Amino acid sequence: MRPPKFSLIVTNYNKGYQAQRAIRSCLNQLLIRDYAEVIVVDDGSTDESVELISEFRPDVSLFCSEENKGVASASNLGLRESHGEYWMRVDADDFLSAHACAFMGQVLDANEQFGFVYADHVRVDRRGQKTEVIRLASKNVLFEHGAGVLFRTNLLRDFGGYDETLRNAEDYDLLVRLVKAGVEGFRIPVPLYRYYIEGQNLSQSPERPAAVAEVRSRHGI
Repeated sequence: MRPPKFSLIVTNYNKGYQAQRAIRSCLNQLLIRDYAEVIVVDDGSTDESVELISEFRPDVSLFCSEENKGVASASNLGLRESHGEYWMRVDADDFLSAHACAFMGQVLDANEQFGFVYADHVRVDRRGQKTEVIRLASKNVLFEHGAGVLFRTNLLRDFGGYDETLRNAEDYDLLVRLVKAGVEGFRIPVPLYRYYIEGQNLSQSPERPAAVAEVRSRHGI
């Protein structure tokens, strides 16, 4: 069996029911002659997550951490277990357009100069209804929305993946490191990533501003 073209990594902590939607969106990618492997990393959940996610076996690979180590650690576990040429992290409460891999993958296929590709986001509410389009039209906006980015897998490995000392803003740090090193990304101005937002999101946590400030200070930006 030939290796997958895409590795889609769903990182989950206590969001079992929402993770089911994220997993379905990864499994339902519309691809021709290529396919995506779906890897779920459960980061020490204490709810029913593992039981709920296990229902998708054998269509997904499930890896479980005995303790909550953070999104960076979960993402790196997914990176180590990946076999695809291209790699994307999908947060458990978000989900993908069915066309995401096909559109984004074609950009990387045809343009060796780009190390990653990203698309605009649609913000959705509890019912999955669209409420706002988030245009990732500047680097600062991109840095704040680091999930849903399609990377060349070997590039991520060369950069050591995510910084596991960070419990927040690990996506911000990774993208800053890549951009500072001269890695080019490409934006697709079409909303292909569905971004769910609520009070418990890490991106909305009170710790986020301090974590971003630390990363910016670390990199002198």
